[in-house]
Amino acid sequence: MAKMIPPHWHEKTPSSEQRIFNMLQNDPATVDWVVLHSLNLKQSGTRPYGEIDFVVLIPAAGVICLEVKGGRVACANGTWTSTDSFGKTHTLKRSPFKQAQEGMHELRAGLEERLKRTPIFYQVPFGYAVVFTDVEAPPADIGTEPWEVIDCHGLTAGIAGLLVKAVKQQRNRLKIRSSPPEPQPAILKQMRDTLRPDFERIVTRGTLVSDSERKLLSLTEEQYEVLDLLAGNPRCLFEGAAGTGKTLLALEFSRRLARAGDRVLLICFNRLLGEWFSAEITAAGATTNVICGRFYKCLRDTIATSAIASEFFEAEKSAEGAHLFNSVYPLYGQFAIEQCTQKFDVIVMDEAQDLMKPAVLQMLDAWLKGGLAKGRWAFFGDFHRQAIYGTGSSVNPNEALASSCTSYARAALRQNCRNTRRIGEETALLSGFESPPYRMGQIDGAPVEYLNYDDLDSQRSALERVLSQMASETDIKPADVVVLSRYRLEQSAAAGVTNTTEFCIRPADAPASPTTRKPTFLFATAQAFKGMESKIVVLCDVDRIESEEDRSLLYVAMSRARSLLTVLLHTHTKTAVREAFSRKMSEQWR
Repeated sequence: MAKMIPPHWHEKTPSSEQRIFNMLQNDPATVDWVVLHSLNLKQSGTRPYGEIDFVVLIPAAGVICLEVKGGRVACANGTWTSTDSFGKTHTLKRSPFKQAQEGMHELRAGLEERLKRTPIFYQVPFGYAVVFTDVEAPPADIGTEPWEVIDCHGLTAGIAGLLVKAVKQQRNRLKIRSSPPEPQPAILKQMRDTLRPDFERIVTRGTLVSDSERKLLSLTEEQYEVLDLLAGNPRCLFEGAAGTGKTLLALEFSRRLARAGDRVLLICFNRLLGEWFSAEITAAGATTNVICGRFYKCLRDTIATSAIASEFFEAEKSAEGAHLFNSVYPLYGQFAIEQCTQKFDVIVMDEAQDLMKPAVLQMLDAWLKGGLAKGRWAFFGDFHRQAIYGTGSSVNPNEALASSCTSYARAALRQNCRNTRRIGEETALLSGFESPPYRMGQIDGAPVEYLNYDDLDSQRSALERVLSQMASETDIKPADVVVLSRYRLEQSAAAGVTNTTEFCIRPADAPASPTTRKPTFLFATAQAFKGMESKIVVLCDVDRIESEEDRSLLYVAMSRARSLLTVLLHTHTKTAVREAFSRKMSEQWR
């Protein structure tokens, strides 16, 4: 039973070659043989390319090239023709013996070029034969040996013995006397690997990420059409799930307003997002017309320049936690804003679900020309699953705005333009949605990778393996990777692998080390990274997903990943995960 490469003949393979293929494959005498079917050559004689029907590598015997001709053959005035089973006659460009001989020489030359440092190669005899599967052998050409022709009668006794005889005759002709006779297993393997190497070239994760990012960018540009709605609506509330482009729309709208000469306040809840807004506005050269950042930072900066700054700083020192944000900031902020002589032309708010509180809306009303009822504003929020601060309950924007403004346009963002389809769908499933909260994108991307852990040590080992692999992949940039957790770094599994031999981990809000040359990954809590996104996310410390709060936090964390996501799950979440994925089969989900 020979090893056939490829293991099956193609459906368009001529029936004559199919017959020889099956004979070589099924003959018990061909055990340990290697047979290459339909081997292409980069050149054949004076032609730029050629093909050998079969190359047979016979251990301890030699190499023989077969040219197979089926049907009727004829030669008149030196011109060869063949007639197939359909009665169609084909003119051959040259004798099949010449074709087989040229193929043998090109094969040997190619192997010699590749194996020139292998002296034993020259002890391997090369020969050729022409097989006529359906007719008797034609008259022999001058220079053609009897063993170089196999006809329909010879095949009745089997092909293996005829080929062994042919290579032995060729060995005697070439006076090769090696002992033991070549090719032995080592050189046979070299020839086989050179002619038809086994290989696997996987699409790297970096390539998948680059491809996904390129396609996701085009989808993001389509979301800008939503901005046209604002042209005829001075006040507009945009609602959309994670990944529907709210943050980018808020940024782009602010840029356009600034270019038109409006004075804009661009605010959000999260500090990291606020810093990103500030960097983007600075890069766009719009700092003259746009004040941006985290809402409480912008408010504090305003208070700091007011007449009550010193009194505020004293109150700030003694205030803690919720009292600072719920009482001190609103009290002094309202006074400072009312004293401002210059109001904003437009207010743009991202993460509105975290800021639409009575005290905040009251301050924004005072900060905006015309107030919230008659002024110009655009609020962007996810009012179902991203309200993870305070009580964590959903915010009803209509009720929140009822006392400040009753006339505004309301629009829904439905298309997920951030995440690949796999990330978007699995985020929604694990987060407990009964049906998709957005239209899935058409970019499949890489599969989401789930790794289970039993305890802290096993999770740290898994996390280290994941990050070490990413650090070693040249087409993945550490700056494109963020490690997320529900816990702060010191309580996270990531705390145990912050400085390994292969990589470092540093908090996203910490300055980069000027001395380290190791790949450095950023770390943030899911709460702090809300509103942000990254090409690649490694989510660790997923130890529970049963409660609404747990699922909301998981939703925020998983949806930060644009193109590649790895999730480390505690084994006791398996039941909840299985139930979540079973929802994919429901009619409501489909």
